[in-house]
Amino acid sequence: MSDNCAVKDAETREKNHHSESNLTETLTDGFLDAFVPSLENLKERLGELTQNQGILIETMQQENAKFAECHSARNLLVMLSYVRTYHSKLTKIQHDMDVIEDRVVRLQKRAMKLKSQKEKEERNKVEAQERQLELERQLTAKLASDHPQ
Repeated sequence: MSDNCAVKDAETREKNHHSESNLTETLTDGFLDAFVPSLENLKERLGELTQNQGILIETMQQENAKFAECHSARNLLVMLSYVRTYHSKLTKIQHDMDVIEDRVVRLQKRAMKLKSQKEKEERNKVEAQERQLELERQLTAKLASDHPQ
């Protein structure tokens, strides 16, 4: 009987083991059936989100490039404004220098004219003094010759 019991125990253990295997397999299949569709759905949604994120990143990079280009264009406009301002300042300075040069030339001509006029007056004065001296000498010589002593 002990052999018979041992055989029955072995058979029972084998049946229990077999039924445990079937139970584990059934539970695993049930678990997978319950969660795999939602996991696949999550995987698909994550893929879409990743793809959308990539598109957003690319769009942001393009917008950043446009912004940088606009910023560069704005800087260029500011620089052009400075160029216009400094060009007008330089033009005004050049005009002022031309006016000053004209005045200097006129003043130099006037100075030369005044100098030559002054030299002419000096010469006339010297000539007048020489004539006066000559006249006085002649008068003195005439007086001396008119009065014999």
